[in-house]
Amino acid sequence: MTATSPAEEELISPTSPGAESETTRSIDVGGRRLVLTSSGRGTPTVVLETGLGAESDEWNTVQRTIAKVTGVVRYDRAWRGASDPAPRPRTAHHLADDLSALLLNAAIPGPYVLVGHSLGGLVARVFAHRYPSAVVGLVLVDAAHEDQFEVFGPTFPPPHPEEPHGLTATRKFWTTGWRDPSSTTEGIDLPASCAQAREVTSLGGLPVHVMTAGTFINQPLLPEVRRPQLQRMWDQLQQQFLQLSPNATHARIMSCGHFLQREAPDRVAQAVLELVERVR
Repeated sequence: MTATSPAEEELISPTSPGAESETTRSIDVGGRRLVLTSSGRGTPTVVLETGLGAESDEWNTVQRTIAKVTGVVRYDRAWRGASDPAPRPRTAHHLADDLSALLLNAAIPGPYVLVGHSLGGLVARVFAHRYPSAVVGLVLVDAAHEDQFEVFGPTFPPPHPEEPHGLTATRKFWTTGWRDPSSTTEGIDLPASCAQAREVTSLGGLPVHVMTAGTFINQPLLPEVRRPQLQRMWDQLQQQFLQLSPNATHARIMSCGHFLQREAPDRVAQAVLELVERVR
C-alpha cells in the first residue's frame, strides 16, 4: 500500500509507554474489511490466529514479546472485533483464504510462522496446506482436532437438574450444537471444516511445535475423578499432530488450562521465538 485509507487512519492505535509500536489497520479483502494489528520488524513474520469465540487482542502480551525480535501480526476474522461480516456459513478454507488475501493486501512480508490457538490451530494447518510456499513454521497452541467432537461428545455425564449452566451449555455444543453453523457468531461450518482438516495428512518437512495444555485436568465443570482420563484422551489427539512433519516437537503445560496465551503468555512467546530462530 502506498497510502493509508481514511478507514485505516481511524483505526491507528496509540502506542503504550514502553510497548513495541503497534499499528492497527482496516484492510480490504474483496469488498469487506478485516482489522489487522502489526508490530515489530523482520522476517519471518509471525501470524497469530485466534480460537473460536475470542478476539485477537487476547494475544496482546504474546505479540509485544515477539515484536522485540521479529515482525508479528494479529487480526480479527470476519464477524469478530471491528472486522466486517462475511457470508455464512464459513469453512476453514474460507478463513484460510481470507487470511491469505489480508496478508497480501496489507503488504505483510512473508514467509510466515503461523501460531494458532484452538480453532485457530485448525485454520493454521489448513492455511499451511493450501499455501505451503508462504509458511516456514507452525505453532499449534492447544489446537482443535478434527475428531474432538466425536471423541468427547459421548463422554459428557447425563444432564442433572442442579448442574451448572456452563456444563449444560458446553454439553449441548459438544454433542449436537457444533454441527449447526448458527451456534457460532462467525457461522462456522465445523463439520465441513473438520473434513477439510482431515485432508491435511502431511505438511512435508515443515517445522511444527505442538503445545498441549491441561485442558481437562483443569476444567472445573467436570467431576474431578474423570479429569485424568479425559486429559489422556486429549493428549492422544494432540500427539497426532506430530505425524504432520518429521520436524515436529511437543511440549505439555499441565499447569494451565486451554487458553495458554492468557495463562502462560511468556511460555507461548518463548516457544514461538525458538521456532523463529530455527527457521531463520
